[in-house]
Amino acid sequence: MNPLTRIQDFLVEACEQSYFQIWISIYQDRFSLITTKGFELPLPFPSLHDVHRDMIEYPDFTDFYFCYDESRSIIVIRVEKPNLSLERINQLEILLINYYLEISLERERFIRHKMMESIRDISNLDNVDTLLTNILEHALSVIQVADFGVLWMYDEKENALLPRAWAGGPSESIQNMRMNIGEGIIGKTYQEKRTMFLSLLKDILHESSSIRKENLQHLFNAYSFTNLQSIISTPIFVENETLCVLIIYQNGERPLFTIEDKKVLESFSDQVSIALTNSRLFQNIKHQNQLLLQRDEIHDTFMKLSLQSSGMHMIASDLRRMIQLRLVIIDLTDDSIYSSPNHWFSEDINELRRKFNSMDAPQFYSTEQSGKQNTFYLQPVIGINQFLGMLIVEVTDKWLLPINKLIIEQASSIIALEMIRNQTVVDSYYQKTHDLFHELILCNDASIQNTKAIELGIHQPAYYLIILIGIPSHDDIHYMNMQNHRLILENKKRFREYTPIVFGFRNKITIILQSQSDTIDVSGHLKQLQSEWKQGNHLPIKIGIGLQYNRIEDIKKSYNEADKALSYLNHRKQPDLIHYKDIGINRLFIHQSQEELQTFINEVFLPLQNEKEQNQFLEKTLLTYIKQNRSAGETAKQLHIHVNTLYQRLKKIEEKLHISFSNPEDVLRLQLACYLKN
Repeated sequence: MNPLTRIQDFLVEACEQSYFQIWISIYQDRFSLITTKGFELPLPFPSLHDVHRDMIEYPDFTDFYFCYDESRSIIVIRVEKPNLSLERINQLEILLINYYLEISLERERFIRHKMMESIRDISNLDNVDTLLTNILEHALSVIQVADFGVLWMYDEKENALLPRAWAGGPSESIQNMRMNIGEGIIGKTYQEKRTMFLSLLKDILHESSSIRKENLQHLFNAYSFTNLQSIISTPIFVENETLCVLIIYQNGERPLFTIEDKKVLESFSDQVSIALTNSRLFQNIKHQNQLLLQRDEIHDTFMKLSLQSSGMHMIASDLRRMIQLRLVIIDLTDDSIYSSPNHWFSEDINELRRKFNSMDAPQFYSTEQSGKQNTFYLQPVIGINQFLGMLIVEVTDKWLLPINKLIIEQASSIIALEMIRNQTVVDSYYQKTHDLFHELILCNDASIQNTKAIELGIHQPAYYLIILIGIPSHDDIHYMNMQNHRLILENKKRFREYTPIVFGFRNKITIILQSQSDTIDVSGHLKQLQSEWKQGNHLPIKIGIGLQYNRIEDIKKSYNEADKALSYLNHRKQPDLIHYKDIGINRLFIHQSQEELQTFINEVFLPLQNEKEQNQFLEKTLLTYIKQNRSAGETAKQLHIHVNTLYQRLKKIEEKLHISFSNPEDVLRLQLACYLKN
């Protein structure tokens, strides 16, 4: 038999009551009628104002009050005739305690059930808004005295708290509210990161005084408050940061929220935190998964382009279709530009090369033209550890979608492969041109020479001039090829008027210039090239120039002269550009090593250095004497000595070197030694 049936039987049998009612109020909520016998409805609700009394007598009935949990829960037994003895009341109280414990246990089961439902809901990540609303509804069903609740979430873009979920009756007008941080109870809860439990109307009004007028209007439009009595507002933390505020309201005749309600609400706020954390993780994993799928699709697309060898124009076109932004591919190996759409990019390629010659990571770049600010995203194109070019994308406000950055990064690898492929083709062309040219200069048959010249693109008749450019050796062959390509491109642009034939092989570039004029002026162009190349690449280049001829068979002679001029620069500390005609007597020493030349110089000057006290005198005397063309008077004048003293020194030199100044062969030897020493 359940406790309520026992109470009813006890009232009928032991107390002889044929008229009775049982009312109950949990946590001082309004009374509910549990059971009635004999009385005709309706009858008035018992009074919560008189809970401190044990019995209240009315004309037609009497109410007996039994209080529990510090008078927060009350059971009222209403009878027609109050003929209950103290003994019967004590017996009835025992039965009521059992009944109240059963009700409390049932309530705990209900709370636990709702908690479990909420916990099960947390795993449902398909619709977070629905999940949050369900959790809020569960909280309100457990905290029965609450009339409605709202979950507020901070929005970074609006820098305000926005209603994310609500339950208990608010209309859609609540969506118009925007609570600033620190504004009202909600904003203050967020700001101070603590639960606010308000059970006095004056406290509620005080804390709500900072709410803006428009927010109050939206709140009153959303819900009709009737005697607001108490509020609980608690913050919700996600990853140690305050993200939300959960607030519940209670209307009625008196405040009904309890500390237990606060704890229950905080428990549900923890569930909201878990739900939002799971949602974040789920969305992040989902996003990462989408990125991986997109990355695979992007990779497959570009691999197909690469395998099909569609060319740079097709890569630019497909890339623009994928990111929906204007772009340009700049190939610095040959200064080519591939834009999509065509002809939209107006930046100077040489200026970009100067500014970003060593770029190794993406960056934003802004320029201003005709009063308009242009912003670009620059992605370096790097292949075989070499900076080959760049991919430039027009953007807004230095911002680019992560997926577009991913696409651009993938594209740069394919572009690098395409550039290297193009370089390989060009390298093959240069190799064939090199072989063909050397077949031309090694051939002695005039008809074969003419055939080879036509194959090379050499015009007849014309004046011909050979220029050789030496590049410093480098361990990285790909780096050497890159330098070759760029130098060849520069020379083609500078000598366009001379219909140049330019090719590179290893660390040497060969230039064949052709002109109808018997004067080919190249010094200015080459000096400027040297200066700009050293400034932009920090590498010196040496240039040898042959003589000009007007016969095909003399191209070989001009080449050999340019080669000797380049060899001379490589073996001597001389300027980095020289014409063969300017070498002079040095032509005799081009193929002698430095060691051989130093030995020759030492044979003349070391014997003069045996005596320390005369070292400077004899060496300087000999150098001055030869420089003054063996004039005794001019030599003595230059040395500030008497001419007799000069003759004594010259005699000493003859003795030490075993020579005679009257012997032409000895004099020539001394002249060469002095020339080389200088």
